[in-house]
Amino acid sequence: MESHLLLVENEADIAAALLHRLRARGHVVDLATDAEAARGLFAQKAPALVIISLTLPEGGGERLCRGLRTRPRGGLVPILFLGTGDEAVRTPGEAIAAGADHFFRKPEELDALLDRVAVFLGPVTPVSLSASLQPKAAPSAHGARADASSRGHRDFRDDEADRHGSSPFEDEPTVLDQAPVDRGADRPATTSPDRPGFGLHPARPPAVDPEAVWSQVLQPGRAVPLTRRGLGEILSAAWKVRLTGRIEVAAGGVLRRVFFDHGAPTFADSSSEREDLPAHLAAEGYVSRGALVQARARAHAIGATPEEVLLDGGLLLPEDVWRALHGYVVDGVLNLFALEAGESTVVQGGPRPLDPVDLGLHPGRLVLDGVRRKYGRLRLYRAYGTPTVTPLPVPGGPREGLALRADEEAVLLACDGRRTVVEVARAARVGEVDALAILYGLTALGLVETPATGGARAGTLPPLADEVLARAGAPRTADDLPGFGELVAAKLAEVQTADYFMVLGIPRGAAMSEIRAAVETLKRRFDPHRVRREGSLWHPVQEIAAVVDDAWAMLGDPRLRARYEAALR
Repeated sequence: MESHLLLVENEADIAAALLHRLRARGHVVDLATDAEAARGLFAQKAPALVIISLTLPEGGGERLCRGLRTRPRGGLVPILFLGTGDEAVRTPGEAIAAGADHFFRKPEELDALLDRVAVFLGPVTPVSLSASLQPKAAPSAHGARADASSRGHRDFRDDEADRHGSSPFEDEPTVLDQAPVDRGADRPATTSPDRPGFGLHPARPPAVDPEAVWSQVLQPGRAVPLTRRGLGEILSAAWKVRLTGRIEVAAGGVLRRVFFDHGAPTFADSSSEREDLPAHLAAEGYVSRGALVQARARAHAIGATPEEVLLDGGLLLPEDVWRALHGYVVDGVLNLFALEAGESTVVQGGPRPLDPVDLGLHPGRLVLDGVRRKYGRLRLYRAYGTPTVTPLPVPGGPREGLALRADEEAVLLACDGRRTVVEVARAARVGEVDALAILYGLTALGLVETPATGGARAGTLPPLADEVLARAGAPRTADDLPGFGELVAAKLAEVQTADYFMVLGIPRGAAMSEIRAAVETLKRRFDPHRVRREGSLWHPVQEIAAVVDDAWAMLGDPRLRARYEAALR
């Protein structure tokens, strides 16, 4: 799915870099070099997101933002500021006060800007993917299909209760609402004959030994610790053997499930109210949090689902459910990559959602995105290996239907069996951690292999001690990085005086996805593992990380957040 963006930048080199990287990620970008052209393109193209440079002459960036906010749709479109730090707006908080959604410093924070674009717009299929692989199923008869889908929740839950003796979610509402999918005669010819009604069909993977995949990787019916079998490995194996069934992941007292149809993920759900579809709808602003609380109470009293209550009461439209489902399912799959402890179980067959969601993404795309978004440096060391590892390309690996991004393609091409990870990163012109994440994802997909000590497969290496990491060539800590000490000092002063919204750099009306993204960014930036335990920054970074955790505990709970916002008033 294409996503239109408006870039307003008067510096030619920055504009060229952003245009290249945004388009490589699948976005359609219109460039304006002055405010007047930007206003015209905004009215004509109706972009989904706007990036405004604050280096426009005479403060034109701030004036342009205020003007766009008064336009139709202007209050709904995310606006990101890009500046040098010498303008009037220098921080995310000042950007929010000026009417924007965030501030990024150029050129050093272009990567963070691109990450924030992904937070607002979600993953986008790169433009290099053939249009023939992206048929769009238009929803039809929203009301009737939504009602049938809502009724399907209880059908599915009753089926599970019959199989297990009780509902697997017990007192938690089960969310299995599905998007209406047009299964009419106008289905594009790319639909595979053995998968009726499914819209996107990457080419079949090459021949594999299905018995080996089933017995060695998937091991149906057996609970396997996540430390031994990562989600990327499971998704790749499920695609290879065309799994129809589900994966159940139990971690932290929460059961999360991903459903598959012939190897493609089609739906995801969770037993936690914080992660279910109604919570996602509220986080995205489709329903108010007050209405959701009342709907949950009503649903519990009458034995219905919150979605049914919201739909019946006219507080939620079937079209809203349709629009939100794709992002909810993608987020549900990607968030599983963040789990480091727990157990996963593969279940063949069993009950399935009434209408599968066509994600429009190759399963390998989910693997690569999940690893890059959710894996940190030390976790990659444990799962894949250190930067001294020499990755080996797999000739004829399964690439059919998988559109690699430019940096992923460069990393794969740089793997020649002689270069280490550090040398691959330099050759591909990507960061070391990015190279590790890409290589780990490519290994899970069978495009790269890594000789492991003792014959173990990559992805099952035991945790490495600090002294082993040091001998293996771990990068230096952030203590001596230019400006990192000042960054820690400034953030420490902020966490000691500011409220949680200011600490995270988000507005008080931020969606749950934006809160989660801000927390992940700060936890990565101020990870205590980045500094020496005996150094002067250890305790300040520990305090910052603790406050960020407190902020998530407060703002990640809708009820606690409501009380906190009331107290701030």
